[in-house]
Amino acid sequence: MRVDIVMPQLGESVVEGIVVKWLVKAGDTVAKDQALLEISTDKVDAEIPSPVEGKVVEILAQEGDTVPIQEVLCRIETEEVAAAPPPEKPPEKWDEEEEGFPGAMARKTGPPIPPAPRAEPPKEEARPAPPPPAKEGPRVRISPVVAQMVAEHSLDISRIRGTGIDGRVTKKDVEEFLARGEKEAAPAPPAEAKPAPAPPAPREKPAPPAAPPPGAKITPEGDQVIPFTPIRRMIAEHMVMSKRTSPHVHTFAEVDMHKVVAFRAEKKKEGVSLTYLPFVIWGAIEAIREFPVLNAQVVGETTVLKKGIHIGVAVDTERGLIVPVIRNADEKSLLGLAKAVEDLGARAAAKKILPDELTGGTFSVTNPGQKGNLFGTPIINQPQVGILRMGQIVKRPVVVEAGGEDAIVIRPMMFLCLGYDHRIVDGVAGNSFLFRVREILEAGEFHL
Repeated sequence: MRVDIVMPQLGESVVEGIVVKWLVKAGDTVAKDQALLEISTDKVDAEIPSPVEGKVVEILAQEGDTVPIQEVLCRIETEEVAAAPPPEKPPEKWDEEEEGFPGAMARKTGPPIPPAPRAEPPKEEARPAPPPPAKEGPRVRISPVVAQMVAEHSLDISRIRGTGIDGRVTKKDVEEFLARGEKEAAPAPPAEAKPAPAPPAPREKPAPPAAPPPGAKITPEGDQVIPFTPIRRMIAEHMVMSKRTSPHVHTFAEVDMHKVVAFRAEKKKEGVSLTYLPFVIWGAIEAIREFPVLNAQVVGETTVLKKGIHIGVAVDTERGLIVPVIRNADEKSLLGLAKAVEDLGARAAAKKILPDELTGGTFSVTNPGQKGNLFGTPIINQPQVGILRMGQIVKRPVVVEAGGEDAIVIRPMMFLCLGYDHRIVDGVAGNSFLFRVREILEAGEFHL
């Protein structure tokens, strides 16, 4: 029996994916749940496992192809054979002694007694069919990337011809529309006529790399040209879009982390392992409660204050940076946040993050990792308006007041950088928010 392996829909708004790499080839024998290929969508990379055990007999999509959801990627031949129907049992006979039926009764070996004929219900007179319901206008479903491009350029989506599945407008359609400078709307079908179904979306290769900027040169003798991977291309587009959308302002605070360090050491003796990241997330959540404008979005000329606090945590993977989201982070304890961060990091490394886990964030926190640096200026993760970046924790001599006197002591110090969208966050709110995070971390009033 042959089984079709199709492009899955990894997320409600995902309509297509790119075949990044095949992990098997035609003729290979695969086990159930073995990874067949790697795909990339506009949200996340993922591996497609085999649902069955068998032999790969046909590969239909090549590396680099853009494939709509539910289109066949490959076929696997299994050795399963349809189970034969059980043999019919020979007709049983009555045992007059055990059953107690007199010999005059019909036996099981005799022909079955036909059931009494059922009276046919009287036929109702034919009624005229109800008129068909009024047709609604066409619903247009587009990906978040396309929606952002349409809003950014103030485009009328009805003017753009869609070449995606079911006639959907893809990112390439918008780019071609902008390149043409097209002004006229696509002709609409007659009111009475039913529009013809859209042809299947053609597989398209990724766009060729852009020409180098003026002054950039490629030396054929030794320079290495590495094309962007799909996820790297998406990161680049998202970062450029964010810088073009939000007027970024960055402000810094230096934090004395000695009480955080002491709390971690105490809990480590009790068998509880904590990193510094959950402490900063916890401090950011407490500060957001006092300054909700940092937990907001800009929609047109309005500010939308988000009710839920969903914290995006930047995670570095071998393919690039992703920002999975801790849902309802304000409902979690410090230990709950630590477990959530650990879970996201482990699943990101194993390529188990789902596309829906990368959406819906309202504020982001990022850290430099084990090999950190003093500080950095992060880029806002759209459509959020704030992002908090940790710096490396280093021991330095600082001046503190002790017993009414100044003293020089060695303390673990860390810089925090807050990046915020100056369209709706003013300097007073941004500085006050960061100062409050610093107060919370230096107070050391933590509990698991």
